[in-house]
Amino acid sequence: MDFEAMLGRAMHLLPADWSDGAKLAVVAGVIAVCFAVPVILMLSAFGRKRTPAVPAAKAVRAPVAAVAAPLKAAARTPNLDPEEWVSGNVVHFDRQRAVGLIRCDRVKGYVRFEAADFRRAPRVGEAVRFKGRHGARRKPVAYVVERLPAASRTG
Repeated sequence: MDFEAMLGRAMHLLPADWSDGAKLAVVAGVIAVCFAVPVILMLSAFGRKRTPAVPAAKAVRAPVAAVAAPLKAAARTPNLDPEEWVSGNVVHFDRQRAVGLIRCDRVKGYVRFEAADFRRAPRVGEAVRFKGRHGARRKPVAYVVERLPAASRTG
């Protein structure tokens, strides 16, 4: 196996006044670094245990009741009473799927609704009232949507 023949192109890039042994040593060193360093880094990463961001002994412990109540209130979305009318505005309506979105103050995100009849469906920007419930993954869904009468519209 002739290393000088295999590495000839790389050795021609080095200065001409260097000896063949020095050129071969430099090229071999570059190859060793290019292959050895990533392998060493991967092996060291496999052997290392992952440490938590804050060790459990140094973590600040707050009273459980003081922390649990706000977290529970923030995690749950407001209950939509299926018998209560809630008002909002239509912000999106997809004509192809006959599905729209309503924005209201009672719900953090959007309320989804399906229009049974495309011609009578509320348009974007119209004020509507709806009865809602929670659907899949606790996303609010309106199952009855009506346009607000002209007298009760605001803005």
